[in-house]
Amino acid sequence: MPSSIELKKLPSSRTECAITFTGEERAKAEDAALRRLGQSVRVPGFREGKAPANIIREKIGAESLLEETVRALLGEMLGKIIEEHHLHPILPPRISVTSANPLSVSLLFVEKPEVTLKGADRIKIEKKEVTIGEKEVDRMVAYLRQQDQTTKEIDRKAQKGDQVTIDFEGKDADGKEVAGTKTKNYAVVIGSATLLPGFEEALTGLGKNESKSFTLTFPADYHAEHLRNKPVTFSATVTKVEEVTLPELTDAFVKERGLGESVADLRTRIETSLRSQEESVEQGRREQALFEAIGKATHVSLPDELIEEEEHRLISERSEQLTRQGTTLEDWLKRTKKTPEDFRKDLRKQAQQRITLRLGVEALLEQRETAVSDEEMQTLVRNMAEGTPEADRSAFKKKFSPGTDDYEQLKWQRRVEKLTEQMLAA
Repeated sequence: MPSSIELKKLPSSRTECAITFTGEERAKAEDAALRRLGQSVRVPGFREGKAPANIIREKIGAESLLEETVRALLGEMLGKIIEEHHLHPILPPRISVTSANPLSVSLLFVEKPEVTLKGADRIKIEKKEVTIGEKEVDRMVAYLRQQDQTTKEIDRKAQKGDQVTIDFEGKDADGKEVAGTKTKNYAVVIGSATLLPGFEEALTGLGKNESKSFTLTFPADYHAEHLRNKPVTFSATVTKVEEVTLPELTDAFVKERGLGESVADLRTRIETSLRSQEESVEQGRREQALFEAIGKATHVSLPDELIEEEEHRLISERSEQLTRQGTTLEDWLKRTKKTPEDFRKDLRKQAQQRITLRLGVEALLEQRETAVSDEEMQTLVRNMAEGTPEADRSAFKKKFSPGTDDYEQLKWQRRVEKLTEQMLAA
């Protein structure tokens, strides 16, 4: 055993373990490390792994040899320390060499922090009644009629209800083209609210081959982040003006298009569909509000190491997302005009919020004893497998067999779903 092992409790659920090894232990572990590393060292004139120890030592380097020696010394010892001192680390321990002679190392264990829930039992998320009015149904009916509309080119100025074909581009205050604001042969019906607010109205009164410039500001919630709240000057040229004729809404029209048995039936179907969509949106809103409330009710002192781990995970997720969008994190920072410092602050805040919520949910699951039985899991996996091609079902079931990471993750998700259902029903 090492000459000494000392444990010291630190704030934020951390434990520091200082270990000093005897010279004999170090020598034995270093010889083993040297042999192990030497297996992959090639020295001219010697068979692989057969070169003299002093030459191998020189080739490997002192730093690599020390690292491998420490790894060999800690081997089984880590498990014994964790078991004997009743530690419950949630991250791999951070290892650092504090002294070379005698060889001493420091292990920093980060355990699951203690969580306090304040007011979680009083959380109640209001449910809003979903109502679908005639206007919403009318809007959908109009959309369906538009799918069968006919157009006829006309020689007059465009007015509301006409379809115009345009070429346009947008420039910033410096006269530079703004990415994503240039296109040709774009057809739009004036008054359809398809384009940026104010855009279609600006086309009213233009005839074929007539142009107009106008400045509009993108909404704060626009889907493209780099355009939010950005004023852009558009130059638009009308290349065609067409009069739009919509089909008459009759029972025959509805039947022909397979939309229902009658106009009344169509409107009922639309109302039912819209209600289902709105109820789904309302459910999502309530779930988000619930998790926000749980996060606020969760009080915990988070170790920096745990926050840093979550930050790395967030960076990885963001990088993968940007890669799928054909860009990089560096380009995204430039486009959004975020400094690395601002990005790191945002990242740290997000990491703290995610960890706090996760720990709060875990505490609630334990407090409420929310469990998922083996039978429930078998049914869940079987139903999921039925949604996959028959040839893939065997591999799918194996992937989600008890004991696998995928199985445990699915079980966790189902527990959270049950908790959500319970709390929203309160």
